[in-house]
Amino acid sequence: MDHSLDALRGRLLIQCRSTKVDSILDIAEKAHAGVVLTGGSPESTVLRLRDQGFHGPILCDADRYSGRRRVGARRGTHPAWVRRQRELGLVPLTDSGYLAPRDWPGLRTILQAAARESGPVVAVLPLATKWFSSPAVREALIREIDKYGVPVAFVFEHDHDPFGIHYLLTGFLRILATASVPVLLLRCDVSAVGALCHGAHTAAVGTSSSLRHLYPATARRSPRPPGVSAFVTRLLSYHRLETCERVFAGTPDIHHFWVCECSVCEGTTPDRLDATGQAWLAASRHSLSCLLTIYAEIFRGRRTPDQLVSSWHETCSHALYVHDQVAETTEHWRKPANLRAWYAITEDPLPHRGDIPRQPADHRPRVTLAAD
Repeated sequence: MDHSLDALRGRLLIQCRSTKVDSILDIAEKAHAGVVLTGGSPESTVLRLRDQGFHGPILCDADRYSGRRRVGARRGTHPAWVRRQRELGLVPLTDSGYLAPRDWPGLRTILQAAARESGPVVAVLPLATKWFSSPAVREALIREIDKYGVPVAFVFEHDHDPFGIHYLLTGFLRILATASVPVLLLRCDVSAVGALCHGAHTAAVGTSSSLRHLYPATARRSPRPPGVSAFVTRLLSYHRLETCERVFAGTPDIHHFWVCECSVCEGTTPDRLDATGQAWLAASRHSLSCLLTIYAEIFRGRRTPDQLVSSWHETCSHALYVHDQVAETTEHWRKPANLRAWYAITEDPLPHRGDIPRQPADHRPRVTLAAD
């Protein structure tokens, strides 16, 4: 069994709480995916998964950087946390605290701790998006990462979707294009697939909204009534089940777009998931199955970097077209900010689908210069 960083290359992982991993383990095994266990006591879960025959990659995110009681990056990391993961045969992640904008001492504290370890350790960088609002700060961040030479795993904080912020996406693609170390992405949604297409070493999609985002500790979000969201493949976005029902009923001409063949839906539409009696679980399993199917379709066979970038650009383009169709019959419909950002900032390197390019030595995403 390969426990090295190479075993993570190009993988889409499932990020979940240790208490929820059993509910998605069969999906991870079928898709040859890995898991990111979130929480501070992973040992018993890791050992049980291995005893059950799960051989996929496992990462452990201590999650000290989230919530109202999160710790700051300057509090440092714990060598014992790294040692515990290494004893389990895993690639260790640092138990980093939150990095407020321009907290350079906190950043260096995390990177230095990872660099001091004898074996490979991934430095987790839970960042405020404002780190990317200035090109000068962004370039300085890249220099610091390269200076210490350790793999890094980004977690981006935002009220909504950080990948809907143009300067964040531009900056992240710049890091993927120029950083000299492997770059991972944790706690994400469908943009995890886009990150992999643009050269991320690995990326993780969360099983719930709280594991697909890092919300600000002081966020003043108006309370929403309890509800369950499901991923809609043709829209490339998550929507409440009641929204799905309304949209599907209002678009009879494209009703075939909404039929899902995943193992949960089995030829029905995702708005029926609440009929299972366990709507959250059904929606989570459905969403993961659909995302892993999209990932498998894009990455099937030997794809060149240009082909991967082109496939993701085309996938976003088609989803935006379907959103336009929905907007014709659904009042106040808005296209997801992350899809609009991916489509606006990146370029299709194969717009005419001509000759297949040769495999280049490295992966440089195509980013428009005017996006800063």
